[in-house]
Amino acid sequence: MEQYGSFKATKRYFDDTNFPYGFKQSGDFTRVQAETLELCGATLYALEQNKQDPLDAAQQRFIAVCRGEIPAESDIEKAWVTYREALIRKGRTFNLFTSYVASDDDDFDSNDDDLDD
Repeated sequence: MEQYGSFKATKRYFDDTNFPYGFKQSGDFTRVQAETLELCGATLYALEQNKQDPLDAAQQRFIAVCRGEIPAESDIEKAWVTYREALIRKGRTFNLFTSYVASDDDDFDSNDDDLDD
């Protein structure tokens, strides 16, 4: 397993909305990928969402992977790609705190009276 380097976060990352029993119990990740997501996920999320500036070349490369500019090569990059693919397979969106899946029945009419104020 490669070193986590600048990706290791100060807090563990959990996505209780989409993986309520944890990454290890979901069946979507290897043991190493699950551990990588827990230890580095907060940093990876922040980098992907432009909430944190990259600190080094490895983080800049990770952002390029997230943008689809280059393929994932490191264990960290592959773990995050697997995570994102698992969310897509499940038809979910990802957010640290909430998840919302829009359905065809949702009514997003911008002409509602309460918006005219």
